[in-house]
Amino acid sequence: MKSHRSHVACFAILAFLLSGCGTKTDEPTAMPTASAPADQPQRSPGQSSAPTPKPVAPSTPMAQSVNTPPPPVPVTVEEFTDEPALKDVFFDPGQNGIGRVGATVIRNNARWLVGNPGCLILIEGHSDPKGTRESNRAAGEQRAMAAATALVKQGVPGTRMWTVSHGSERPVCREMTDACAAKNRRVHFKIKKLQ
Repeated sequence: MKSHRSHVACFAILAFLLSGCGTKTDEPTAMPTASAPADQPQRSPGQSSAPTPKPVAPSTPMAQSVNTPPPPVPVTVEEFTDEPALKDVFFDPGQNGIGRVGATVIRNNARWLVGNPGCLILIEGHSDPKGTRESNRAAGEQRAMAAATALVKQGVPGTRMWTVSHGSERPVCREMTDACAAKNRRVHFKIKKLQ
């Protein structure tokens, strides 16, 4: 019995270390893929730019069953545009999981995305301003990944998806009210049409 517990504890620690918990940075970094470019543009300290989207790559567990090639790289946030057919998913305070209402939105968005295979998808995670910059970025990242996982379960290939966290830096509502904060705790979807 003691040996089983130690194996479980070792597995939990290994899973924690592999998940990258506790190693958050201000800028999200791309997940390693075979097609990732070796020469990323270098920025000088203090130079700001939009966060770099992360591919939901074939090396991630959610995309392993998809046999399509990874999306072309590099991509930037600016390459994606809004699509009115894709609706935002909203989150309760402190929550990063897709709720019942969010699941309905995901199903509808997935139908549209499956029916329009000629586009890449950017999933933007957002948070309200209640928290540190790092915790808001982490919440946005977790929300974007939850949406990506839910879309994959609905049949959208993970190789078409990119995620990015804006934290609380791109609010849709700037008032300091609970109603406004609820509008900012969201995942927003954009697309990039391929030739």
